[in-house]
Amino acid sequence: MTKPMRILLILICMTNINCIGQEKLGKAEIVELRNYEKEDNYFPHDCSMESDMLDKANELDKNRNTLTVKNIANDGFTGHSIVLKLNSKLEVKKAEYDEWTDVLDGSTTNYKIDRVELKLNSDPFNSKNFIGYYTLYMTGYYKAGDILEKEGVKDEQFDREFKGKFNTTCEK
Repeated sequence: MTKPMRILLILICMTNINCIGQEKLGKAEIVELRNYEKEDNYFPHDCSMESDMLDKANELDKNRNTLTVKNIANDGFTGHSIVLKLNSKLEVKKAEYDEWTDVLDGSTTNYKIDRVELKLNSDPFNSKNFIGYYTLYMTGYYKAGDILEKEGVKDEQFDREFKGKFNTTCEK
């Protein structure tokens, strides 16, 4: 192997090592959101969702460099949780989605977030109260489990989209 080829190979390896763990799923946009509409196609995560089953539908964990937004919904039969982690540049560095139901049939579904669109009405690192709308684009991996597999149900992979919103300004 020639010296230039070795150098090129080393540079390629170094670039790949530096990129590991640097995945960006999206970047938040600061846009004008005049009001937090109650009736739209975004699932709300705010104080109107809180009940005996759910203490907080929206939780924030903020420090100087990161913001973690946790949204949860639970009605006792079904539910979902979303976690979005942003850096100080408003890049979405981590996103998780999970859902559950009270049906126990042995099946499981796991999700991989492919991309996140996030709109905020202000910079969350400079504001205590803000509103956010997001769309998660993800790939679902359904595993039928032993019970359903015996009935002919097959494992499958599918695309899924989830639209949610949160409001840190609401009052009870």
